[in-house]
Amino acid sequence: MRVSKSLAARFGAVVATAAIAVGGVAAATATAGATTTHHKVKTQTILTGGAKPVHVTKRHPYGTAHIIGQLTTPGTPAGEVSGARINLWRENARGRWHLVRWERTGRYGKVNFRVFHVGKGATFQLRFAGNRNFAKSRSSVIVISAVLS
Repeated sequence: MRVSKSLAARFGAVVATAAIAVGGVAAATATAGATTTHHKVKTQTILTGGAKPVHVTKRHPYGTAHIIGQLTTPGTPAGEVSGARINLWRENARGRWHLVRWERTGRYGKVNFRVFHVGKGATFQLRFAGNRNFAKSRSSVIVISAVLS
């Protein structure tokens, strides 16, 4: 049986097209499998905190302190994380930490707490538990000392 050159060329083109189509499906399947195992990396956060000394008088022996914190991300300029929940923890006399209250960060990642009964000194820490986009972080320990006036 004789086959003309044009018929052989057409048959070769059909086989080549089928091979490309099968290879393309395999490549698309491999790409789809690779995207299902992708995990998002959480952005690192920095939580800073501080407080001024408390002035204690005879009329106000317990004292009130204002603790200020800010949640940011590393980089220049630093990104502020707004709307995040920041927990305020206090250390008791036995050295154990307990949750006092929580607040949400404001527009520039800042948070304010007002704490009472710190006339004999107290130790606090700000903590961010993290969320879907940002990693958890803690501030350094905030020691409030009382100053007699």
